[in-house]
Amino acid sequence: MKRLAPLLVSASVSFLAPTRARAEDRPTRSVWLAPTYQVLLSDTFEPSSRHGAGASVTYDFHISPVFNLGLQLAFRYYPGERATQQLGYGAILRHFFSAAWSCEDGVYPYLDYGLLLQQTFIEERTGSSVSHDTRLGGGLVLRRWGLPLFLGVAGHYSRLQSFDVEPKWIPYLDVQIGWVHAF
Repeated sequence: MKRLAPLLVSASVSFLAPTRARAEDRPTRSVWLAPTYQVLLSDTFEPSSRHGAGASVTYDFHISPVFNLGLQLAFRYYPGERATQQLGYGAILRHFFSAAWSCEDGVYPYLDYGLLLQQTFIEERTGSSVSHDTRLGGGLVLRRWGLPLFLGVAGHYSRLQSFDVEPKWIPYLDVQIGWVHAF
């Protein structure tokens, strides 16, 4: 038994070593950068347009190979007779179905959930308004030849409660096509 113990320990260490090495080589952070397009599903900001454009950046911490916690910052602009601008920020939880999404070529779907805030500025009005922004979305990371791109679609649900008006719901859809860099 004394002779067998070192062999078992050696065999188990050599068997587990490649798994540990692969886990250590996986990225632990990522940056997501994208232009965005939004469609308001209500007339809350009329005479602003219901169609907006903007940009988004998210810094993700990889809690596990398939789960990220990200901090997002976004800017949205709705043109029109009275333009509306929004600054969004908050936390995004992102779940992948494969650990290979951050380092191997392929197509990798994900789901995300966000608890965000948005600050709204309306042309010809002084001050701003802050409202919550709940996000539920999904998308794909497309890695080919080492180029990591992503496509994301999300539904947002917000409630604006200021500017001397009754509280209003602000549902909107958000589409992002951008670049993700894992490191």
